[in-house]
Amino acid sequence: MQSTLDILDGFLRDAVLLNDTFKETSALRHPTDQGNEREHAFRTVVGKYMKRHAKVYKRAGVEDSSTREWFRQQDVVLADPRVEPHRILKDDGRVYIDPSAVHTVLEVKSVLNKTVLETAMESIADVQTAPRRRQADVHHVRFPISTGQLEYIPVSGGVFAYSSTSKRTRTVSRWIEAWCQGRSPEQWPKFVTIADLGHFEWCDPETGSCVPWPCKGTEVLMCFQAKRPHHPLVAMSAHLNYLSRLWWVPGTEFRLGDATIAHGLSVGEPIYPSGVTAPPDTCNHPCVECQRFGPS
Repeated sequence: MQSTLDILDGFLRDAVLLNDTFKETSALRHPTDQGNEREHAFRTVVGKYMKRHAKVYKRAGVEDSSTREWFRQQDVVLADPRVEPHRILKDDGRVYIDPSAVHTVLEVKSVLNKTVLETAMESIADVQTAPRRRQADVHHVRFPISTGQLEYIPVSGGVFAYSSTSKRTRTVSRWIEAWCQGRSPEQWPKFVTIADLGHFEWCDPETGSCVPWPCKGTEVLMCFQAKRPHHPLVAMSAHLNYLSRLWWVPGTEFRLGDATIAHGLSVGEPIYPSGVTAPPDTCNHPCVECQRFGPS
């Protein structure tokens, strides 16, 4: 079993890899080449965190295999390897995949500004509300959403960026909140991670406890601001692993996952919106399990 120090060392190396990739690819002449190399580095990192739970596809189109309803092409798609995609392109391995097989989609951006972020959130909003048909008479799930319940775990979506034009967490929060206003919480991004700034996610305004996905519509945005280069990666991977704990693809066996990350790995400094404070039982060292989604 890996020790906490071994895991921390892995996150540090990954932070260096992403930072070096961003700098080195800046010399490439074509923006497409820059984007491709940066997406590849990100997929490599995420693939290590999620390898037991999902297969990582690049620039996958999400399409209902029965109705042909289109849910856009996503930069990175984490899909259940037990549910086969319905079309794989032979030239470079890209895939058109049914939403019933999709776990999480991620948009990967080099530098965020308000417009780039809005476009990314718009892309993942559609697929997060895609219907996922039950394919067999298996365990019934009741997943809470703002308008009632679903009989399946919906697709999750998030945004990752290497950097941002603003280094103020409050400014980025306003970008996200402004876009979410008037939209159902099912469309909101589950998280926005900026490698050189922090990890943005939702919390309960009454308790200050983080929530892995918004469903009431009253959740407010907070940020784990990076104090070390690896903090956003730890926070994002912890969030992804939490989402994967309760990940059920219709037609496959329902089971709780065992995704855990060692206690004590710092995720950054919690920055709450005005009027919201940290839970009173938060421990005095930023640790993934107790500070993120309530005490274990």
